[in-house]
Amino acid sequence: MTSQGDAARFGWLRPDVLAIAAGALIAAVAPLERFDYVARGLTASALADAAPSAQVLLVTASPEALRDGLCERSLPRLLERGRARGALLVPPADAFCGGDAAGRAAGAAPVVRMPPGLLRLSAGEVVGFFPLAAEAHAAELGALGVSAAPWVLKKAPQSVPAVSLRDLADGQVPAAALEGRVAVVGVGAGGVAPQAVATSALPPAKGIAAVLGGLLDGGRRASAPAWAPALFVLLAGGLVWLARRRHGSLVATAALFLATFALAVGQSVLAARAEASLLPLPSTLFGLAVAFAGVMILRGLAVQRSVDRAAELIQRAALFRMQGVHTLRDEEFWPRVARLAEQAHPADLVLVAELPAGSWHLRFWNDRSDPRGGESLVAERRHDVRRPPYSSEQGVPAIRLARRFLTKQDMPAVVVPLIAFGEIEGYVFFCGPVAEQTFSREPERAEHVGRELALLLRRKRLARTAEGDAGGAGEDRAGHAPEDDLVEGARVALDDLQLFGSMLRSAPVGLLYADAFGDVRFVAPEFAKWLRARDVVVPAESASAALPPGSLTLGDVLGATSAGSAAVSLSSVMASDEGIELSVSAPEPYVLSVRPLRRESDGSTWIAGYVAALIPVKQPAPGSGNVRPLAARDATDPLCAFQLVDVVVDAVASSARVTGRAVRLEPIRGATHALGHRGELTQALDAFLIDVAGRGLPGHGPVVSVREAPQGVQLSILDVGFGLGLPESALQRVLTAPGAAPAGLEPLGRLILAVEDSHGHAELKTNDGWGITLTVTLLRAHPRVGGSAHEGGKPAAQNVIAIGRASPK
Repeated sequence: MTSQGDAARFGWLRPDVLAIAAGALIAAVAPLERFDYVARGLTASALADAAPSAQVLLVTASPEALRDGLCERSLPRLLERGRARGALLVPPADAFCGGDAAGRAAGAAPVVRMPPGLLRLSAGEVVGFFPLAAEAHAAELGALGVSAAPWVLKKAPQSVPAVSLRDLADGQVPAAALEGRVAVVGVGAGGVAPQAVATSALPPAKGIAAVLGGLLDGGRRASAPAWAPALFVLLAGGLVWLARRRHGSLVATAALFLATFALAVGQSVLAARAEASLLPLPSTLFGLAVAFAGVMILRGLAVQRSVDRAAELIQRAALFRMQGVHTLRDEEFWPRVARLAEQAHPADLVLVAELPAGSWHLRFWNDRSDPRGGESLVAERRHDVRRPPYSSEQGVPAIRLARRFLTKQDMPAVVVPLIAFGEIEGYVFFCGPVAEQTFSREPERAEHVGRELALLLRRKRLARTAEGDAGGAGEDRAGHAPEDDLVEGARVALDDLQLFGSMLRSAPVGLLYADAFGDVRFVAPEFAKWLRARDVVVPAESASAALPPGSLTLGDVLGATSAGSAAVSLSSVMASDEGIELSVSAPEPYVLSVRPLRRESDGSTWIAGYVAALIPVKQPAPGSGNVRPLAARDATDPLCAFQLVDVVVDAVASSARVTGRAVRLEPIRGATHALGHRGELTQALDAFLIDVAGRGLPGHGPVVSVREAPQGVQLSILDVGFGLGLPESALQRVLTAPGAAPAGLEPLGRLILAVEDSHGHAELKTNDGWGITLTVTLLRAHPRVGGSAHEGGKPAAQNVIAIGRASPK
């Protein structure tokens, strides 16, 4: 407890906070004393007052006038006649103008020499005066207004009036110009125009006049207290820290520039209005830089450590990745495709070939010790998909049996083009007598495998294109930065989570997951259906199948059973590693199994969540009662055998004619004799294709295919635009109640009703943002040609059909 209390008490002492405090301390101590002194002088000079001075008059005397004694003879008389406040003699003029108090009449205006050691200089300019305590003429200097001033907001040089001593002595300038002013007498050039007198004065006379004028007008300035720059650095550092924490490095840098601008503006405003207002700008900026570096660098180091740790965890989790096939290198991806094909179709050898973008020549891969060793097994060297055996004599890609394709001339090969949405993604070759026998016995198997492999390759290619990595499939990713791997790992984790949600939604049994707090986060549709039948409110399903915390609890689920108190049941779950099983009798007999998910850490186990399964209990079926007669039907549309391809071709042509948009029909292979109500199916299919073609995205019309399947004759319609924006729950409602389809899905509901009336079934599947796939399966019909004797020796009728799967030939 003591260590936890100390950690909480000193938790604010983070490196970035300490860096801000160090910056404030630097600003308060002001270690850059020399630079601070120069900066204060420049600040005072930059704020020079341009208003004309009424306190000081610059009087210049030429060297000739000084040698003639003009200054010594006429200056006292001019000061007295002009009722001047006094005169301040600037070296070297003080050597020619007198200035001894002993020789001056009582009550006369003081004439004082300016001691050079009294001036405070910065960057070669006069910025103020040192204290007068040790000066012999301190009282007289004080009478002229000269006092200790570290810095002075001086008058602008052009704002101090200047006259020539010769002009004053000759009466060209009235002596009244000296009234109430301090005459600063310096050496200047003779014979210059009146407007050039000020510029002709030798330094430091002009600077002394400007500083004295500012001092007499209240321009004395001193250093700001030490707490002022420290407070500024604390506030600015806090602003940078907050910006870095909430908005990132770019905003934090902008906050730094904003603070620097505020410092400059604030210094100008304070110096113009307050006496003790000159900040040590270099030291303050240095302290601010220390605070900024501490916030950015130390925070960046912490982020880098987090990135490295996350990259390590992602690397450890690589074995558990369930998706992200496009992240695999080609050397790993294509051999895995070959292994997948070998599992799906018997063969002595499986070869896979990639068709690179913009090329007509295949690139072979093989699942051997040398992944590229597949090309050495192929006798045909051109690899041109426009020529046999990859295409027919007419140049159309088709599944076919090829001989003399491999280097082993006696080994046949089943050539399967991988075509998705009319585009060739690659080829797979099933080689050997086993593959030939399987193809002759089940030709649809090669078609099914080729279709799924083509969709897998298309998904990989499109994902690579979307990421801007097209053409870089074989590049080594070892040189990528850790942050890139972190983003990739997060994306793969999101894919895995979406796959986990899809698995729950598609599970044939009811599944449920609750977190460590007992909040249900995932629930399968079967489980949700059971809960609603038990009057439990189940929130609407989100796109990710995840429920918000608190919307449904495990206690609500246990309370829906007839096993007593939910609290007791939950405690029973916690007490047993195997969990509990509850029998539920209504609406149908089920067994509810609930188990805790325990994790081990620090030598102990804790419950990280709960999993529940709703297992149906099968009842023995009665001896009869499971036979249902076929529904009666209008005589004008009887249940009959027909060619499904004829109905599909007519519907595709009709939709293209009505909507003006193309509907793609993939090549049809095999017999397509189906059993059903042809008239109803024709009308429903026409209306549905017109609807999806009319609302489809430009250039992405529906794709229709018809093929033989073990279950029967299958019609598949893939449309990209139809399923956009529709939750899967809405599509599932169409399957559950096609007669009450939601708005906009009425044509789909009518088609499903027509299929069910023909004793077929329909399936809907979303394709991760690529629209929906509607798969319709109808009963296969085999018309019998000619008559033959059957049971009882009676001939069979010519129009009798057999319903069911085709027997192997």
